[in-house]
Amino acid sequence: MIQTININVSLDYDDSEITRAIKKKYNINISDYKLITRSLDARKDELKFNLKLAIDYPKKLKDSGAMPKEYELPKKKCDANIAIVGAGPAGLFAAHVLSACGAKITIYERGSKVEDRVRDVEDFIRSRKLNPDSNISFGEGGAGTFSDGKLTSRSKDARKEYIKEILFKYGADSEITIMHKPHIGTDILRNIIIKLREDLKNRGVSINFNTRVDNILIENGKARGVVISDKTFFHDKIILALGNAARDTFLNLIDEKLDIIPKPYAVGFRIEHLQSYVDRCQFREFAGHRRLLHGEYTLTAASNNSGVYSFCMCPGGLVVPSSSEINHLSVNGMSYHNRGLKNANSAIVTTIEKFDDAKSSIEYGREIERRAFEIGGGDYTAPVIHVKDFINRKEANTRGMVNPSYKMGVRYTKIDDILGELTDDIRLGLLGMNEKMDGFIDDAVLTAVESKTSSPVRIVRDELFMTNYKNLYACGEGAGFAGGIVSAALDGLKCAESIIGEI
Repeated sequence: MIQTININVSLDYDDSEITRAIKKKYNINISDYKLITRSLDARKDELKFNLKLAIDYPKKLKDSGAMPKEYELPKKKCDANIAIVGAGPAGLFAAHVLSACGAKITIYERGSKVEDRVRDVEDFIRSRKLNPDSNISFGEGGAGTFSDGKLTSRSKDARKEYIKEILFKYGADSEITIMHKPHIGTDILRNIIIKLREDLKNRGVSINFNTRVDNILIENGKARGVVISDKTFFHDKIILALGNAARDTFLNLIDEKLDIIPKPYAVGFRIEHLQSYVDRCQFREFAGHRRLLHGEYTLTAASNNSGVYSFCMCPGGLVVPSSSEINHLSVNGMSYHNRGLKNANSAIVTTIEKFDDAKSSIEYGREIERRAFEIGGGDYTAPVIHVKDFINRKEANTRGMVNPSYKMGVRYTKIDDILGELTDDIRLGLLGMNEKMDGFIDDAVLTAVESKTSSPVRIVRDELFMTNYKNLYACGEGAGFAGGIVSAALDGLKCAESIIGEI
C-alpha cells in the first residue's frame, strides 16, 4: 500500500536519520521511500524540517495519507481553430493542453519573445525610452518572467503538481517538486519559457509576437475573430489570457460591451532590507546553514481600512521598473535563481475597492503611476524614502545601510501624495509588521509605486470559462482569476479542459 507519512528531522538530516525517525514515530523499519515535500518548522528554538514521504507498507499507518492523484491530459480529441490572446502562464498552458488534443492553436502576444524582450528591458534601463509593448509587464512568459519565479499556490489541485513537473522537464531545478515554497528565478525561467515555446511550435502551435490584439469581432452575440490593426483573423473559439497591465485592451473590450466589472486590488510600495537582516530574523543562529538558503517572510497587519500585507517577497533580489505605459512609473520585485544579491524586497500593499465601474478602477492605477513618475522627476527615476522618515512624516533625509537596488536611479523624496488617503494605512501596517518582525522599520527603504500586484478588473465568466459572448473565454491573472505563475497556469489549463469537454 503506497501511503504518505510525515516526520521531523534536523537540518543536517541524512538517510539514516530519516529511517530512525520513521522507526521512532511508526515503529516500522523502512529504508525505501520517496521525498514528496520538505518544509521548515521554525516554531521552536531548534529549527527542524518536516518531511512528507511516500512509502510502500501493507498496513494503514496512523496519520498517513493517500498519494496525490497524478494529473493526466484529456484524451478527447479537439480539432477546433482556437486563438489565445496572451503568452503568459495562462495562455501557454492552455496552448499546451489544447495542442496535445489536436486543436489548431494561434497565440497572439503583443510583446516580444523572451530573447528580444530581455534586450528591450535592458535598452529601457539604459536609454529611458520605454517600449510600451515589450517590457517587464508585456512579452512572452508574462510579467512573471521578470520576477522571483515563485511557484507557491494555495490550491490542492493535482494539476498544480503537473505544472511543476512540466517546468522541471524544461529546466527547473528538481527542488521545485519538493520545496514548500519553490521558486525558479528569472534567469532559469527565461530558458524554460524558450523550451516550452519550442515544444509548442513542434506541436504545430503558431505564435505571433509583437502582435497586439486591439479588439474582438462580435457578431450576433458570438466571438468570430480577433482584430489586429483593423484586420480580422477568424477563429472558432478565442481565449483571453491577458496580463493585468493590458489596460488599453480592457478599455476596448468594455466599449464592445464585454461584461467586465471592477474588483478590489492592491497598491503600495516596495520595501527593501538587507537580506542578512531577514536571514537573522527567520533563522536566528542557524542563518547561513547550507539547507536554509535565504530567508523570506509573509506579514499581515491591521490598518484603518482593509489591512496591509506583504506580497511577492524576493529574497536577494532587485526592485525593477515594471512600467508599461509611457510617462507612468511602477515597480516590481525580481530575483535570480541563487537569490544572491545584497537586498531583500517585498511589496507592502493595501487593498482598494472603491470603484463603481471598471474604467474607474483602471484609471486609478494609471493615476498613481503618473504621480510616481512626476514625483520621481519625470524620467523613470523612482521616488524613494527611508522607512523611518516615512513613518515620522519627515523629509527624506535619512540614509542607512540599505542602498536602493532600482537600476534607473532614485530620488529621495516624500511619497505621501502618490497614494493619498491610503498612505496612513501603509504607515499603520508597517508599525504592525514591526511588532511581528523586530527591526522591520529600523533600516529599510520604500520605493514607489507598486501598482500591478493583481488585475483591477474581472472579466465575468460562467462555470465553463465563457464570457457573455459565446465562444469567447477568459482566464488567468488579467481576467481577475489568478495571482501568480502557478495559479495563472492552472486557470489556463482548466479553461482548455472546459473547451475540450464541450466539443
